[in-house]
Amino acid sequence: MRRLNLLIALAAVAALAACTQGSPSGGASNPSAATNAAALALPETENVEAVVSQLEREWVSAIVNKDGATIDRLLAEEFAGTSPTAHSYTKRMAIDDLKSGAFVVTSMDLDEIAVNSYGNVAVAFASQEEKSTYDGKDISGHYHYTDVWVKKDGRWQAVASHGTRYERRHAN
Repeated sequence: MRRLNLLIALAAVAALAACTQGSPSGGASNPSAATNAAALALPETENVEAVVSQLEREWVSAIVNKDGATIDRLLAEEFAGTSPTAHSYTKRMAIDDLKSGAFVVTSMDLDEIAVNSYGNVAVAFASQEEKSTYDGKDISGHYHYTDVWVKKDGRWQAVASHGTRYERRHAN
């Protein structure tokens, strides 16, 4: 009986491998599984954590410098954000608020960035101290953001962001 269970388990592993890999002739025996596996594969040389951390820094710099072109490049068209005051905003709204002067940031200092990667998706956790105003009201403070990045068409873009305001930086 043990031997039969072992043979069944080995057959199941072999069948699974055949479904997720191409056949010996190079064709995929299960095109959707092979396509999904290929879509999730990343070049082994890419350090996702370093790349996404750098993109987080570029995003902060673009906000401080009112660089709408960089924000346009970093945020996906379908980007959805939630501000620390629980307001939803789109990519266009984020860019327009900077260009119009509604959102003014004089400094934004990242003190932490951590990134978890999952193939073509990465989740960044950032902490920052900022001096800023929105519609003329001082909103300076310490913020934590959770940002979701997706790699598509060979580049990483933020698709979602959620911010929370804290009265002060947390102690490590």
